[in-house]
Amino acid sequence: MTSPRIAPDAASEQPAPPPRGGVLLAAGFGLGYLPLAPGAWGSLASVLLFIPLYYGLEGPTLQLAYFLLLVGLALGALWSTERALEHWKSADPRAIVIDEILGQWVTHAGLVAAMVLKLPATLAGPQWQYLLTGFILFRVFDVVKPFPIRRSERLPGAYGVVLDDVLAGFYAGAGLLVLVWTKWLT
Repeated sequence: MTSPRIAPDAASEQPAPPPRGGVLLAAGFGLGYLPLAPGAWGSLASVLLFIPLYYGLEGPTLQLAYFLLLVGLALGALWSTERALEHWKSADPRAIVIDEILGQWVTHAGLVAAMVLKLPATLAGPQWQYLLTGFILFRVFDVVKPFPIRRSERLPGAYGVVLDDVLAGFYAGAGLLVLVWTKWLT
């Protein structure tokens, strides 16, 4: 006597949903759902997150805190973006803004480097012009995507989504450092 074959439960055949935390982090805790350029909202949030660090710390403490937060943000961006891509089934959904947050944070490396190099002496007191200029430069490089930024978007998965904004952040940070060094912003 054979036992009857039991049909599998329909719920067990459906793929498990991605971790909600990954999608939530990738969407910048809801910023990615805002209308009109969610990437700009993510960039603005990054500047606002950087302000307490920039105004509250100095010297080696600022450098260490910045570096640790940058590494943590980069790892979180890759992890959460990969989860969000599984959820939305798209190559680069507009709702993912963690990459803009990370890219804008990379832009701030120009300010941290200027402080380390003591360029110029007027940088001793933080100024809002540096933050605004860094925000604008990042948005320009993120939209224009000069070489090799556009090419980096071809990388698979989270790497392609995140790396283009990291590269835009490098361009913007270098531009910001040059503007500070040449005293265009003083």
